[in-house]
Amino acid sequence: MPLKRRSAMFVAAAAVSLVALAPTVANAVPHTAVAAAAVTPDSSVNGSISASEILSRAASWNGTPYSTTTYKYGPGNDIAYRTDCSGYVSMALHLSSSRTTVTLPSVVHSISKSDLQPGDIIGVLGPNTDGNAGHVLIFDGWADTAHTKYNAWENSGDAGVHHPTIPYPYWPNTSGPAASLYQPYRYDNESGAAGGGVPPWPNLMQGNSGTNVEAAQYLLDDHGASIATDGQFGANTAAAAKAYQSAHGLGADGQIGPQTWGSLIVQIQQGSTGDAVKAAQLELNKYGYGVSVDGQFGPGTDSAVRAFQSAHGLGVDGQIGPQTWETLVGD
Repeated sequence: MPLKRRSAMFVAAAAVSLVALAPTVANAVPHTAVAAAAVTPDSSVNGSISASEILSRAASWNGTPYSTTTYKYGPGNDIAYRTDCSGYVSMALHLSSSRTTVTLPSVVHSISKSDLQPGDIIGVLGPNTDGNAGHVLIFDGWADTAHTKYNAWENSGDAGVHHPTIPYPYWPNTSGPAASLYQPYRYDNESGAAGGGVPPWPNLMQGNSGTNVEAAQYLLDDHGASIATDGQFGANTAAAAKAYQSAHGLGADGQIGPQTWGSLIVQIQQGSTGDAVKAAQLELNKYGYGVSVDGQFGPGTDSAVRAFQSAHGLGVDGQIGPQTWETLVGD
């Protein structure tokens, strides 16, 4: 896929491009860079894949330069993909080859803006979108509660693979497709969100409230924070999230999205104690199991976990590992 470049208004340095954009797009700000991720693939080529793995695969190429002629192996070293925008998305979806913006529609379907979840894609796809007429990137959660801007994984000619915050649906004033042409899509074989399987991690940010926020607060405290577990995502929770992210090589944006959730969770089972157990007990009660939120993983919690796992098609072992955590939090 030929090079996708922004207009002369954009320059290679993100900070400089922000200055140029500010008069036109007040909400457009660069998102803090995320460390390249190590990924153990759970999916097979062209097979079912979770939203969290799509995002982990996307993060694994962070910093990769854009090229229409260079190829690079994805996680697992099974397929080499072209390092342009559509090759990058093909890698994140674990496809058998590098698609183009013209051919990607054969493996994705249209969704509405209100259905967008981390791991979905946004792009200008279909016939006559080759060259600078098309572009595609990976949605990584809303950056504000009004849904006017979002975080994304993008491979573009001026920056390579990076993690910006973008006004929805896309930057204005580019040499590529008009912003109004960008549409949201979901990979046909994604195992989360619609259609069953493990749902994607939610993206929490300042202003949110509820059980997932309270569970995240308990998990932050389990890692050494000391914040109120009140289910209100305020300034103290955002500061604790940023401190945790900085200490663990994550993008320090103060939001709790898929990568931060994946880092915060710990495997727990009968006999475990502490704040992580309280987080899990809260989430179980969200589904009506009525366990005591006492931080003690005893027989009652074990029974509830096994019932939850059975009801959601998970392996029934009584342990709360990544898939059970993601289903508890994301459903």
